[in-house]
Amino acid sequence: HCTLKLMGNITWTKLKHLDTKVHAVTPIHLMVGRVPAGADRCTVAMEMEDTFVQNLKHAAGVLSKEGILGLIEPINIRITDPQYFLDSPHQAAVVLQRVAHPSIRMQMLSELQYLSLTLRFIFSHIHIAQVPDRHEPDSDGELSFSNLFKLLEELDYQDYIGWEYKPQRSTEACLDWLRRYWSSRN
Repeated sequence: HCTLKLMGNITWTKLKHLDTKVHAVTPIHLMVGRVPAGADRCTVAMEMEDTFVQNLKHAAGVLSKEGILGLIEPINIRITDPQYFLDSPHQAAVVLQRVAHPSIRMQMLSELQYLSLTLRFIFSHIHIAQVPDRHEPDSDGELSFSNLFKLLEELDYQDYIGWEYKPQRSTEACLDWLRRYWSSRN
């Protein structure tokens, strides 16, 4: 019997018995951890990566038995959390190569430069938000989401796209850009 600890004292074993609908949920975001306060990132990097890989291998075994996909997410340490360990898609790709299990994949914010034919098979969830302020995709910013969606279609991306932004308007108004996008395609 193997138990996957999710957060606090909640385990996957306990969680799946609370509600049978939870059992069918896929994917689940697996948090990486933070570089200890006062530690030099370069000094602790290999030990942290080794521990993370061991933990992911354990999680992969548990998750695959449950039909769950585990996702790791590189986070921009300059914007979100300077102590977060996994800070680039390339670092995440190295970790995924070491884990080498189909139940562990990557999710990330929409960073077009990393969406390539080489990496497309390790992405299973992409978050989108406008840069630099993480507002609605149609707000003023640096990204063209119609170009992103076109690229995803060209790459035959078949997995999840999540909206993870700080809304400036109502939910209904926030989703207008998506309706306009789909209308323009038909």
